[in-house]
Amino acid sequence: MKLILFAGWLGSVAAGGALIGSSSGHPQVDGPGADAWKPVASGAKVPVAQSVESESEKPTAAGHAESRGPSASHESNAVPEPPNVPESAGWEAQFAWGLYHSKTACMRGSAGRWALDRKGSRAGVPQEMLRAEELLDSAVRGAPAEEQRKKLAERALRLYYHAKWLAERNHATAAEWRYREASRLALQTRRKVLAAHALGRFGYFLIHWNRRQEAKEVLYESRRISAKSNPLAPYLLGVLERQDAGADLERLKAAEELILNGGEQPSEDLEAERQAMVKVIHYWREAQTSTRNCFASADAAFVAICLIGHLFQR
Repeated sequence: MKLILFAGWLGSVAAGGALIGSSSGHPQVDGPGADAWKPVASGAKVPVAQSVESESEKPTAAGHAESRGPSASHESNAVPEPPNVPESAGWEAQFAWGLYHSKTACMRGSAGRWALDRKGSRAGVPQEMLRAEELLDSAVRGAPAEEQRKKLAERALRLYYHAKWLAERNHATAAEWRYREASRLALQTRRKVLAAHALGRFGYFLIHWNRRQEAKEVLYESRRISAKSNPLAPYLLGVLERQDAGADLERLKAAEELILNGGEQPSEDLEAERQAMVKVIHYWREAQTSTRNCFASADAAFVAICLIGHLFQR
């Protein structure tokens, strides 16, 4: 029976279903200096990562990912109105302008002018996004003590959205710093779910960037911080562990349990991938019991591997 499971692992890996977002191409990796914000050459094979969450399941400053369904508090696509007060009118005005610049920067298809982030990631960042971060940081520092925790949580959330915008365009260095900083600030304000959420999304992009070991470390940390409303981290860990399990069947089964019990994923594409993997897992588990079950798949390669596995098992 162990041979059938191992054959199933080989078959599913060969079929290409073992790793989300895998690609032979290399993403753009930012670095300090002028090259940090150069566009990727048009001929480069860059895996363009899709959004990892649906519009109806987005993180909030309260620290949780919203459930599927209508909600007024998720990131709106409506163009924000500029504040009617000058930035110099105090910490509240600074915060309002910071939110405005943050939201407009994230809505832009193109970033406009870029600048070097000298205080944080040391990488290129859209100038408006960087201005938003400076304003939000200054406003939080100037806020009265009773307001600081709430405003710091909002700042963490805006950093999360900046990281997401950058990661989807493969600006890895700038995105990484913001995902980690968003998680750190969220923990400071006891928003554990937001902190875990940021690291889970970061782990997703690390997989796209072929940084698998780092992805595992980040995803384990995400799970350690919070298992609540965090279906992405265990699922991605299961995907990575399943590919790395090899002939270790106990490790393979543990990885598959993470996938099976991962729960509904935060985007339709990810959930479709998980359901496809669940189907493959169930097929190989059933295939252990009888050669008849080998024919339950429409994949000729699976059927052949299954039958050969039974043959060598006799």
